[in-house]
Amino acid sequence: MGMDKQINKLKMLRAGESERFFINSKFYEKIEEQSLGLLNLPTGKVVANDPLCIYETEPFEKAVKPGLYPVILYVQHIEDDRRVAFAEIRFTESFPVRFELALIKGQCTEELGEDEYYGYGVDSGTGGFMDELTCGEFVTLIEPIDDGMLPELEKALEDSYVYTYSTANYTLPGTNNNLTVFSSGYGDGCYASYWGYDENDELCCLITDFETVDDEE
Repeated sequence: MGMDKQINKLKMLRAGESERFFINSKFYEKIEEQSLGLLNLPTGKVVANDPLCIYETEPFEKAVKPGLYPVILYVQHIEDDRRVAFAEIRFTESFPVRFELALIKGQCTEELGEDEYYGYGVDSGTGGFMDELTCGEFVTLIEPIDDGMLPELEKALEDSYVYTYSTANYTLPGTNNNLTVFSSGYGDGCYASYWGYDENDELCCLITDFETVDDEE
């Protein structure tokens, strides 16, 4: 998808106009918001990755003020099927008027082709947000585990399961640091995240698109 179409899609989503996504759909479709609670960002540096098959541990280059921020999922209903279409960290209640691709250090949009983008890899059908500090603690916690799967996190995802997705807001033992975890759209892939800016050019949100919404619709 071209960047302009992607930006328009995110603007419609945050404007509460997601019904426009499905004007030409042959199915009954809608998007509902679901709160996943607060995410602690003690450093303000956000890592987006697959927490069950962890590859990416580097945070995005831009950072926000450390604090607790709400995480909102946008769940797409397709008849009886439900998918996490987008995941958002909301830094302020301001409305985003522009978006830009979230990059980690060393990435450059000028090197991308028209339909290329940077994103994080998913191999377990799961995505997530966490702070850079939390990510380091989490990697240390799972290092001794043969398959890298933390049983407590797996159980939290299993307990939350509703046809056809799971979610969890998991706090690392003995800390105030947590990660928010959720099924990634239709499963594995490479998924981009975007910073949203308000009319004062202040960061107001970060949204990952799991590419369940067909821009051709």
